[in-house]
Amino acid sequence: MKKLYIAIVLMSLSLAAQAQFKMPKVPGVSTGGGGDLTGAQGQLADQYTAANKDVLDGDARIYDALGLKDQAAQARAERAALDSGATVGNLQDQDKYRRDNQPAVDAAFKNPPEMDDKAKASYKEGMIFLAKGLLKYAGMQSGVTSFGNSLHSASPDMAPKLRLGAYIVKEFPHNAKHLSQTLHDAVAYAKAHDIAVPPDATNALGSM
Repeated sequence: MKKLYIAIVLMSLSLAAQAQFKMPKVPGVSTGGGGDLTGAQGQLADQYTAANKDVLDGDARIYDALGLKDQAAQARAERAALDSGATVGNLQDQDKYRRDNQPAVDAAFKNPPEMDDKAKASYKEGMIFLAKGLLKYAGMQSGVTSFGNSLHSASPDMAPKLRLGAYIVKEFPHNAKHLSQTLHDAVAYAKAHDIAVPPDATNALGSM
């Protein structure tokens, strides 16, 4: 009986140790090893891609409404590039697109064009898409944190295979903050220029 008791205790300690050192999870994906990490990266990339497609759809509609036709065309091109999936390259291009176009957007907000009903409808649709993207970003926060933590435990030979996930983890905080500010500014502009603000846009602002 004493030997059986000792065996049970040792088994319990072993199970506890395994649980203690288990890698963090991206929601819905186990990250217990190299293969699981690449799977978790794939899921994270899919979520990030879906969110950014919404954001780019929103950008294109708002740019159209503001008369920024070149910027709207570029937003659609960046959106189309994501149809084949996220890569480090096209995410870098997308981040550059945001930086390059921000001055034109700021100028349009300061010197607003006359908008007809069609332009106002496009602007409203843009806010809805930005809100969808922001809500998806909000839903990713814990997954991004978990994946970032798991990267510290990954073996060095896995690093080249995890560049996409590492890039997303690195850029996510800045891009989430930028998107939240973009939607905030879009809503403020709408309120000041007699454009109906969809409830989804107002609600999304409290998600991050």
